[in-house]
Amino acid sequence: MGRPIKEKFFGNTNSPYSNQAQGGGTGVGGEGANVITVSNSGTLYSQGSTVAISAPQIPGGVAATISYSINGAGNIAVTKLTEGTGYTSAPSLTVTNATTKNTTGDVVNAEFTMTNLASVSGIYVGMLAGGAWGMQASTYVTAVGTTTVTLDKTMTTSSSTVAVSFSDSGASFASSISLTSTKQNAIKGEAFITGGSQKAYDIKKQEASKRYLVQTADGQGQCKLVTTSTLAAAQMNIEAVDANGSKYYVRKLTARRAVLVQTTASGSFAFADGSAAGWTLGAPSAGVVTIGNN
Repeated sequence: MGRPIKEKFFGNTNSPYSNQAQGGGTGVGGEGANVITVSNSGTLYSQGSTVAISAPQIPGGVAATISYSINGAGNIAVTKLTEGTGYTSAPSLTVTNATTKNTTGDVVNAEFTMTNLASVSGIYVGMLAGGAWGMQASTYVTAVGTTTVTLDKTMTTSSSTVAVSFSDSGASFASSISLTSTKQNAIKGEAFITGGSQKAYDIKKQEASKRYLVQTADGQGQCKLVTTSTLAAAQMNIEAVDANGSKYYVRKLTARRAVLVQTTASGSFAFADGSAAGWTLGAPSAGVVTIGNN
């Protein structure tokens, strides 16, 4: 079958982890979140806005954690708390504006505070207040009481039981996150263990040039290497990407070479269908594809 693959390239993405390169370590493949860069902190986000970080792509990975704060101008600041594990592409931050709250209350001319609100639940400092009665343009909430809301501008009329809408007008937050480069990577692909379903795998043993003992979240089993995206029971694939970003499946893998079958072009394929290339778990380069979950 040619020179066999070294065990250090075998997986570490499913529990109990293989991580052969480190003698049976305790982490998943892929990477963690490294540096969070906020290129635009946004403006006018209310205190009810939330920020979330996306989940890792590898099953068994742990999402990175963050903390965030929103200042009086509605700008968002974000701090990374933990890196997480299992990311094969950079995570992203998603800001969700607070839901618009419609309620009623009493308006008093030349006063800053609405009174007798039917409900203050869902109203947050920084929300925009608007209604048919008594609200000046661009009036924002500065404090929320038990049945009152204080505004940054006075009201312009007096009336009871006025309908008011409180909305979150925050916008323009933008950020990017870089990945670490320290987590142990592994050969990437999916396998269909008989009795289970198609999932990411760890190679436990290479038994022939196209047959492997693999483990997924469904357990262990022998699988044959194929070059399709949809697998039947006892089948697996190995994914490869060239320096252009074009994708392949691996028809045969030895210690140094991968025979490639073209699947999806990104601009152009660097390798002809059926040709062989060097391979790595790191970044692809001229003459070399990556088959790793880096």
